[in-house]
Amino acid sequence: MLNSTENKKRSVCEKADFFNQTNSYSEEFFMRYALLLMVLFPILAVGQMQKGTLAGTVTDANNKQPLVGANVVVEGTVQGAASDMDGQFVIRNLQPGSYNIGIYFLGYKTVMKANVVINPAGRTILSIKMSPDLLESETVEVTASYFAQPREAVVSAQTLDFEEVRRSPGSSLDIQRVMQSLPSVVSGSDQNNEIIIRGGNPGENLFLMDDVEIPNPNHFGEQGTGGGPINMINTLMVGQVDFYAGAFPAKYGDKASSVMDIRLRDGSREQFKTTLDMGMAGAGLISEGPLNGGRGSYIVSARRSYLDLIVDAIGLVAVPRYYNLQGRLSYDLSPANTLIFNMMYGRDKIHIQDEGGAGYSRGAENVKSNGGQYAAGLSLRSVFNPGFYGRTTLSVAQSDWDVDVYRTLTGNTYFSNRSVEKETTLKTDFTYRMKNGLEFNWGGQLKQVNFDLDIFSAADTLFTYDPAASRPDSVTGIARIYKGDRYTDELNSYKTALYGQLSFDFLKRFTFTAGARYEYFKYTGFHALSPRLGMSWEFSPKMSLNLAYGRHYQSPVYFQLLQNRKNRSLESYYSEQFIAGFDYLLRSDIKFTLEAYRKTYEGIPRYRRLTTADPLDYYDNEMLNAGRGRSYGLETFLQKKITANFSGTFSYSFSRSQNLDLRDNSWYDGNYDYRHVLTLIAGYKIRFYKQEWFKRARESWWYRVFATVLPFSDETELSVKFRYLGGRPYTSPVYHPELRRWLVDENLKRNTVRLPEYSRLDFRLDRRYFFDSWNMVVYFDASNVLNTKNIWEYQYNDDGGTREILQFQPLLVGGVNIEF
Repeated sequence: MLNSTENKKRSVCEKADFFNQTNSYSEEFFMRYALLLMVLFPILAVGQMQKGTLAGTVTDANNKQPLVGANVVVEGTVQGAASDMDGQFVIRNLQPGSYNIGIYFLGYKTVMKANVVINPAGRTILSIKMSPDLLESETVEVTASYFAQPREAVVSAQTLDFEEVRRSPGSSLDIQRVMQSLPSVVSGSDQNNEIIIRGGNPGENLFLMDDVEIPNPNHFGEQGTGGGPINMINTLMVGQVDFYAGAFPAKYGDKASSVMDIRLRDGSREQFKTTLDMGMAGAGLISEGPLNGGRGSYIVSARRSYLDLIVDAIGLVAVPRYYNLQGRLSYDLSPANTLIFNMMYGRDKIHIQDEGGAGYSRGAENVKSNGGQYAAGLSLRSVFNPGFYGRTTLSVAQSDWDVDVYRTLTGNTYFSNRSVEKETTLKTDFTYRMKNGLEFNWGGQLKQVNFDLDIFSAADTLFTYDPAASRPDSVTGIARIYKGDRYTDELNSYKTALYGQLSFDFLKRFTFTAGARYEYFKYTGFHALSPRLGMSWEFSPKMSLNLAYGRHYQSPVYFQLLQNRKNRSLESYYSEQFIAGFDYLLRSDIKFTLEAYRKTYEGIPRYRRLTTADPLDYYDNEMLNAGRGRSYGLETFLQKKITANFSGTFSYSFSRSQNLDLRDNSWYDGNYDYRHVLTLIAGYKIRFYKQEWFKRARESWWYRVFATVLPFSDETELSVKFRYLGGRPYTSPVYHPELRRWLVDENLKRNTVRLPEYSRLDFRLDRRYFFDSWNMVVYFDASNVLNTKNIWEYQYNDDGGTREILQFQPLLVGGVNIEF
């Protein structure tokens, strides 16, 4: 049976299968042209290597006020500085390299920053936020930690900086793929970076870029989800990522599972910089510099794909084409008010021809896809007094799709999608902190929603054949299952939300948070109040017990609301999660976390045809709030920061997720119920620039000529990642030769068989070179080096045959970043 959802799935599957084939072609291009760049640039480097500078500001994490007299120390050296009246500090004449930085201030928790890179003639900027030490000591000796965690959440939260994202093996500088290494996250196929949390579904993660909501930050993203093959956000512009895997704060809403809050870094306020970048996401350029004498700064990025430039050289007929632009502008209107502008724009297209007669399950042979999106926002950040500050943001985000799926012989279109989705949002967020430690966070948002739907699905006709006949066209009966239709409609409505959250500390060892969020969607008339609770008991300076509860509502996907007039009555569904956790700081750079959770879903929109036993029922895309889900699990996470040479993480989770079979009200294993998920990451960095023999060698002419092909550099890091997932459950349909179709028969239980177990070993080599006034990072990222045959799904052909659809085969990706 053909319908709009299945046809859309076809085009996505064909694109994913095609990307798996074309990834290998990028290797030849990179080796041919990137190596040429790596050889030529060092030869042009002349003169003595200049020293670098570390600068920044130290502020109170709660009231954003500058801290005067905080000591900023470059660990392992005698260099340091104290913050001035404006909280600013400067440390000059630092030898280029990577350092650990300690920030100490009486009455505040010590802040440690690992792997801070100082570049030749460069100025590295740190924004330090210090939290009051509630266990006030009379000395500066307090528990130091390299681990940062958002204050608003007591469980299931992780904070990553730029270097942790950049160095992650197997991720190809993709933020979402980096998050897939966390214990609460499972992944879809290798070809897609979708984030799926604790028995959840695709499209349940909220993406924020400096308070601007982005529906899907990926090229070739599927409508209604949050994943895709290539992330649009330039990792080189990222300053910090806060990730919440459950029971997240009340200021976040309209997503059922998780939040990824991305903070971009400011451009340099001291000097103009240019960075050339080439890697899997394309080739590009970053420019940054000061505005109006340092009162503000800008940073802009432009990238485009390059496979289309070498079509003849690599023999491709169809190539993915895409480009994106990104920018951030920050300007101080006054000491207490800062204006921030962000934007991101990207377009992508691909034309896949003659992909093969995969028939019913894989659809037509040709896919033509054009799409794009943009997001922009203007924020005003204000400090009203030392305990009262806020942020107001006006943003707009739009996505458009132009997809055709058609047959080669007839040219008939089987599916098309020409839809446009737009959201315009005004939101405010305020925080007031009293002297007794009581903190109140509140705000609201108004979101205007505009969605134009234009989806066509061709009719589906059921032919009955005589299996015993010798002729292949022995048709004995014809029946129309689905008449085919073009869905054209528009949605113009608004959403509102109000929230408040109270946080306070009790007896200096207990932290409590309690909040609620009210949400209303005018189009459906649905409104709800969702509570959030959290408690943390720090029973020693290094150990804490944590408890949290959260209910999170999510609106139906917009195109589902317009596929059938009856779908307007769909309500938002929700997840409810209970979490208990234990944190243990073994050392300042080693942390162990253990968490157990139970999560339930109610009111998930499901197509009505899934509620009946007859596999040929259709009901014209009508949906019901009938779906239910449940999951539970235990997660462990051990992390070692790179404070010296070694770094690594150990992540393991055991979980069980189930969904309700609406045909008979029985429970079956969810589509992403892997049961066991294990991720091991280990890295080792060698700082050759500290070795005397290397100092002498790097001054020689032969080093400048052969630097990039030698096995050593100023800094060399080798990292490895191993990931294991249990077999993914799936439903094996039954082939009916009289219909020449595969069907899920009425008595066939769902997801009773499993695919083979998944495992993948990745390697990454990073080499950083310091030259006179510029630096270069060269990396090689090798995925699935053991050539493990990981099956994502099976293709079911009309003739009764099947074919395995594999995930990434061995893939070598390289990249170069040149900053000057």
